[in-house]
Amino acid sequence: MRTPLRFRILALSCALPFAACGKDESAPAPAPARAPASATKVSGDFTAAGKKIAAFEAYNNGRFADALRLYDGLLAVEPDNLDARINRAASLGQLGRWPEALTATDECLARNPNDPEIHINRSTILSELGRSEEALESVDRALALSKDLPKGLLLKATILGKSGKADESVAIVDALVQRFPNEPGLLLEKARMLDLVGRGALADPIYAQLSAQFPDDPGLQAALTARNAAAAK
Repeated sequence: MRTPLRFRILALSCALPFAACGKDESAPAPAPARAPASATKVSGDFTAAGKKIAAFEAYNNGRFADALRLYDGLLAVEPDNLDARINRAASLGQLGRWPEALTATDECLARNPNDPEIHINRSTILSELGRSEEALESVDRALALSKDLPKGLLLKATILGKSGKADESVAIVDALVQRFPNEPGLLLEKARMLDLVGRGALADPIYAQLSAQFPDDPGLQAALTARNAAAAK
């Protein structure tokens, strides 16, 4: 099965941090859960590792309320499990509980202030809360910790675009496209960014090129559907 264009860039570890879940695809949503080690079921009940798997699967299957409940239960017995705390914060975000997600993410940062992924998650949450300057500060901290972090750059471009800084936003995505010329997912991100900053005419030929190359790609079709819906408003 072919991977949708918007997920192909995962191979470069530069997918946007928060996967879209039936929302406006220009908006971030909480980061994919960190996968636990494999686990087995014992005597009809889950081991501790199995509980981590159950929570992870609930998140990835879009059952965010279940994931939150499961991570709460896991943290009751493993309060120092940082991955569970990160995934719990992501679950809160997916449920639209952004202030709580920010508090939970700040708790994660207090435990590991040098994890760029947590700074990226914090930046996304701040962006959702309309705190763009703070969001940029957080993503810049992530990039300071890991300069070669394409998903951080994509997030920064999105925040800049929403803040009206079109030239800076498009320049970041252009640089990524030049670095990874064989990644069509990045071309799709460029087209989305051009739409975001009001330069849809420049996005038209990119969508046309991608449609000719990948006519049945589900990620591209989803992007085109969202674009057409936005144009119809």
